[in-house]
Order: sequence, then structure tokens, then C-alpha cells
Amino acid sequence: MKNCAGFEKISGVGSSDGQGLVVSVNECMKALKIGRATLYELINRGELDSYRQGRSRKILWRSVETYIQRRLQEEARRRDCGG
Repeated sequence: MKNCAGFEKISGVGSSDGQGLVVSVNECMKALKIGRATLYELINRGELDSYRQGRSRKILWRSVETYIQRRLQEEARRRDCGG
């Protein structure tokens, strides 16, 4: 199912009931429709907040939403400037 922004809704991700505060690497890749290397580039550049939990990495969903909003704003500015 897609939300109004056209992003697929992943069960339990980003819900306001306290569930989905963090997502796994695979869930984040699926939500953003990007590969593992690109995801880790975003993490390494500080564009996504994450932490290690045991052997797995967790990404804060809030930072994913912030990243999406930032990209949308950049795109809108680019369109407004004609470039």
C-alpha cells in the first residue's frame, strides 16, 4: 500500500504509536528503494542516524523521514530555480 507521498507503507514503520521507531538495514533499504552500499553511504555521511545492537544495525525512522523531507525540499528548490 502507498501513502499520499507515494511511498510504500511498511508494516509497523514510522507509526505514531511508538512502534517502528527504528528499522533494520533491510527495512530501510526497502522503504527508500536503495541498495545496501547506498544506505551505508548515507549512514557514513551522517544523513541517517543509526546504532549497533549486537551484530545488527538499527536506523532511526525519524532520520529516514528527515532525509526524505530534505530530498523533497532540495528537489522543489531545484525546480523553482529551473535547474
